[in-house]
Amino acid sequence: METNKDIVRRQWYQELWDNWNLSTADELLTDDYRLHLPGSPQPLDRATAKQVVAMFSVSFPDLKHTVHEMIGEGDTVAARWTVRGTHRGDFQGVGRPATQSSLRA
Repeated sequence: METNKDIVRRQWYQELWDNWNLSTADELLTDDYRLHLPGSPQPLDRATAKQVVAMFSVSFPDLKHTVHEMIGEGDTVAARWTVRGTHRGDFQGVGRPATQSSLRA
């Protein structure tokens, strides 16, 4: 039986974000799912969150997540991770030559 941490690592990071498997979002996200993004005036629903993933897949096609540690209790999981990718396409109006970028959370 998969633990919630395994689901987050394998399905959220690897399948959805690293392999761009958008059908994974339908398995993971409930109908009332909301994604809160900095700078976004309103939370995004599941369909819009899938559009964000698709946008990243075009802009950063080699995006890869490294999960450094996870804490899980009950149905709650928190992760500390790094994501790396090369900027290869337009991203939120920024269409520039390829750059290395990294984000830690």
